[in-house]
Amino acid sequence: MLTLCFFASQTFAQLQRRIPQDGEFERQQREGNNSDEEGERGEENIDSLRAKLDSKRDSVVYNATYIKYTKAEFLTDSNRLFLLDTSTNDFHRYRILDLPEHPTMNLGLNGLSYRNLLFEPAKTIGFDVGYHYYDRYLLKPEDIKYYQARTQYTELYFENPAFGRATEQQFHVIHTQNVKPNWNVGASFAKLGSRAYYGAPNRRADALVANHLNASLWSWYQSPNKRYTMLANATFNNLKGYENGSILNDSVFTVSTRVDPEYEAARLNTAKRNNRNNTLYLQQYFNIGKQKSLDSNSTVLPTQRVGYKIAYNTQKYFFQNDGYDASGLLKHYYIYTDSSKTADSTYLKHLNNEFSYSFYLRGKSLSFLRNELKVTAGIAHDYYTYQQYNFDTSFQNITLKGDAEYSFSDKANLNVNIQQIVQGRNFGDFLYQASSEIKLGNRIGSVLLEAYSQNQSPSLVYERQVTNHYLWNLSFNKIKTQNLSFSYLIPKYHFAAKASYYLLNNYLYFSEGTDGDAYPTQVASNINLLKLSLRKDFKFGKFTSENFLVYQKTDFESVLMTPEVYTFHSFYMHQDFFKVLKTEFGFDLRYFSNYNAPSYAPAIGQFYRKDDVKFDTYPVVDVWIRTNWKRANLFLRYDYINEGLFSKGYYTVNRYPMPYRLAKFGVRWNFYD
Repeated sequence: MLTLCFFASQTFAQLQRRIPQDGEFERQQREGNNSDEEGERGEENIDSLRAKLDSKRDSVVYNATYIKYTKAEFLTDSNRLFLLDTSTNDFHRYRILDLPEHPTMNLGLNGLSYRNLLFEPAKTIGFDVGYHYYDRYLLKPEDIKYYQARTQYTELYFENPAFGRATEQQFHVIHTQNVKPNWNVGASFAKLGSRAYYGAPNRRADALVANHLNASLWSWYQSPNKRYTMLANATFNNLKGYENGSILNDSVFTVSTRVDPEYEAARLNTAKRNNRNNTLYLQQYFNIGKQKSLDSNSTVLPTQRVGYKIAYNTQKYFFQNDGYDASGLLKHYYIYTDSSKTADSTYLKHLNNEFSYSFYLRGKSLSFLRNELKVTAGIAHDYYTYQQYNFDTSFQNITLKGDAEYSFSDKANLNVNIQQIVQGRNFGDFLYQASSEIKLGNRIGSVLLEAYSQNQSPSLVYERQVTNHYLWNLSFNKIKTQNLSFSYLIPKYHFAAKASYYLLNNYLYFSEGTDGDAYPTQVASNINLLKLSLRKDFKFGKFTSENFLVYQKTDFESVLMTPEVYTFHSFYMHQDFFKVLKTEFGFDLRYFSNYNAPSYAPAIGQFYRKDDVKFDTYPVVDVWIRTNWKRANLFLRYDYINEGLFSKGYYTVNRYPMPYRLAKFGVRWNFYD
């Protein structure tokens, strides 16, 4: 507790959680606990742990095996629990903007707006406001982890520059415990704070440019007979960020200057945004009829299940600028004609009710997902109220959902999923998906075939905007996306290859309007895109090489604004020191080919095509060391160590320089009692 108080008092105004990487939970699903030993550990019966506690109550030493967790998506069929990931895998890759397999183009500062670097369309339908520039910083109900804890569990995380300016800091604390063997509660709190690398507001280098808060409360209850399950959570997000409109010096990497980067003059000095996103969530399941038990009743397979979900979400988007823009970046003043003030606001309230019914037909075998047919039918009602300036409206959608999954055996399955909006504002939207996995053996691997067809209404940001600097009322056709994918995976050899083909019709994006600013545009022609990705890791004794490569080819590269080639490589060595410090040290290298770098419209947070600007690109190298000592994981890394080797810096968005080299450290500490 003293440690928690110390961290909180030192960093409260500028800290934030480390958002989990693409690893932790998902890695366990992808690798499937290949070895028998790992499988036994991953699915260890919680009753056996309780027996150990009862028989050795005076000598038990608590560790991570006494804490398991899951997510809502893994409780729809049965209770699938997973051990905590206490390893250092991906631990040093704390920056949510630089995930190895999901990179971004961004404004250079952790906590500010970003856009996916690779083509990754969202598979959603229905109403969408369209403001997604802060999505990765949000804590959403589906992100919540629910724990089964035989002892109290607390996790502390802290990240900070190792020396020099405190450009960015992150902090989070998670606490959970079981109040009863079948009832878990918990809470989390997180802060992220960042100061500008280039162009601080009003040249105040100490000012926080990004200041985000995330918090959550949750509860997971299951009746003693395993028939009733309840998940409840509340999530709170308050995301604040300044918009400097980019620095005025467009030659910061080519012409020498005596001005420190943070004191470079910026186009905007008082512009800022505040996004708030809060949700109350309740999910309930009830098993009807007979239910089969596995692993001493720790896993229950129902024959029928009814479910009900209710969620109430409020979203608020504010953009404010108290000063006049002398640079001309903000083109118009539609509401505040004196040009001295901007105070735009957008409000959305969303109430979701969803009912579902599932039934299962199984063979005599009790093995999980073997000779089983599962069918789920559901209906969802969504009610929205939306307000922006003098425009206020309410509307609804009714969506029918269906899912059928058949496991021919433990080696082959087929899944079909259907979502169709049958009434409401977004009538006609649909998402049809199908996938099939065939396991060919541990050494040969498995084949995964996927396809989907999507008909999606345009986001509201494209069709209607009534703000101080943007004004339009437009109508566009629905966006159609067709996709076919083929994947080949060999988890035993850490190999994964995927080929995806996309056909896009009526694609919507922002381009340069007649006034030189962002304006919605719809492409009438079909857009084709082929995306090939390869993941292969090599191990040579103590040495490991992780490699991820992507090739994208499209006939509309200037519209999609995405590179043709992206690669990520990590090379490191493992070494134990003093028999207790399990240490790995090495370097990460990422590279992407040049592409049409987008410009950025700060007043609406949108990236748009302008001038078809392309920048020279070079590899970016980070060196690091990570180690594990008892219950603590620690890392030290030096980002962009090769700055000045090929160039003095680089861009991913027009006029927004990416960060310079900087050393950082982080620590994660787990407490089990």
